[in-house]
Amino acid sequence: MVTTDNQRELFIVVDKNDRILGYRTRYECHHDKKLIHRGINVLISNDKGEMLLQKRSVTKDTFPGFWTTAVGGHVAKGETYDEAARREMREELGIAVAIVFHTKFIHAYPRETEMESVYTAKSNGPFTPNKKEVEKVEYFSKIKLARLLKTKEFLLTNLARHSLKVIGFIS
Repeated sequence: MVTTDNQRELFIVVDKNDRILGYRTRYECHHDKKLIHRGINVLISNDKGEMLLQKRSVTKDTFPGFWTTAVGGHVAKGETYDEAARREMREELGIAVAIVFHTKFIHAYPRETEMESVYTAKSNGPFTPNKKEVEKVEYFSKIKLARLLKTKEFLLTNLARHSLKVIGFIS
């Protein structure tokens, strides 16, 4: 598969206490479960209490074509979690809104491990999705999302599912 993600991009590698150990490439981090690297997710709701989700581009190197949180990404070398969250909102959705830190946890995938910082935000749009990263965005009510999660056709990343549970949007 051809990806639009820069495999040489440097990620911050940390220990289980989030202390910086060094820097490794995106490719290395996404292929070595021992390399814990920093990531962010921003969960965006609107005035109706619906949650914005994005469908990932099919050219993403991980979970192409899956639904996930409104904004997700990695913390770049020299960047804080907050700075990364704001940058990713601009890059993926073309917005700049206030964010609130919610929680941080380690999330393990079959081939990689991330130290995730989760933020919440409010926005009714409009959004300008970056087509290299995002196929589309859509708001989901709690009822609609719960119904879709019971089907096999709706592919939601495990990280998005966990993050939505952590903030109490799904059970």
